[in-house]
Amino acid sequence: MITYRADFWVNFFGQTLFSLTIAYFLWKSIFTSSNVTQMNGYNIEGMIFYYLIVPLIFRIQQGQGIGFISREIYDGSLNKYLLYPIDIFRYKLATYLANSSFYLLQLLLILLIYNLIFYDPSIYNFSSLNLILFVIIMINAALTFFYLFTICEFMAFWFDNIWSLGVILRFLTSFLGGALIPLSFFPEWAQSILSYTPFPYLIDFPMKALTGSLTVSTFCINLSIAFAWLLVFRALSKFTWTKGKYSYSGVGM
Repeated sequence: MITYRADFWVNFFGQTLFSLTIAYFLWKSIFTSSNVTQMNGYNIEGMIFYYLIVPLIFRIQQGQGIGFISREIYDGSLNKYLLYPIDIFRYKLATYLANSSFYLLQLLLILLIYNLIFYDPSIYNFSSLNLILFVIIMINAALTFFYLFTICEFMAFWFDNIWSLGVILRFLTSFLGGALIPLSFFPEWAQSILSYTPFPYLIDFPMKALTGSLTVSTFCINLSIAFAWLLVFRALSKFTWTKGKYSYSGVGM
């Protein structure tokens, strides 16, 4: 990832600036046309901070080390993982977390710059405790998404093309997780339903933990639900792999 360092950092800051520019003009127009200073608990500065951090959370969770298993199933290169003296989940997970850790470092760098120049306690209360809790939650979110995505990838054992499944999953995660729009803008009935799904715990929950907007009881309940979903998807992923590998011919397609 850092072989071409200039490209790596230009791409990072370019994407961040691009996202912020769009968010600023979009939400400034919305606030101006609505003639309000607060919307669903956000002012314009808080909204800009939200769209500064959430895309980075999304990148940490998505990583770059996934999306290749189906290709390896199709071309037969999965054979090598069956011969390696290490479990395929450990190998792929290590690659995935290595990529995610780079995005986590980028987020911490952005937070450092923001706190030094633009920090406003009315937007969020920065503390080392919130940061530690955020990292713990992001590890859980990253693992959850990894196992969830591998379930889609392992569908390649039975289907000729599963690309659309990955696209749908990424869109659902982005939309229902809060990457496109804060979940507080959703109707209350929709928020209640979403609280029982894994999506809010991938993006919205880490964001709230970072900003310190959760009570102790709410944090513990949300973390318990998020960890339960992690165990569910881990079990399903293992089960899908166990069943799928017996349908694998190893000769490619």
